[in-house]
Amino acid sequence: MIPMRKIYIAVVALALVAIVGNHLTSPSSGRAVSPEDFAGACAPCGAPCPSKK
Repeated sequence: MIPMRKIYIAVVALALVAIVGNHLTSPSSGRAVSPEDFAGACAPCGAPCPSKK
């Protein structure tokens, strides 16, 4: 009989392979992000500055 520990390790390894494989095969956003995209933004997320409204 196979020890449960080996089964758990195999399941976790397969899950990690599936997650990484899904990530690597998913389409990208289509374009690279450049600093010019955030010109005039205060926040790192690109939100506009409240004082410029």
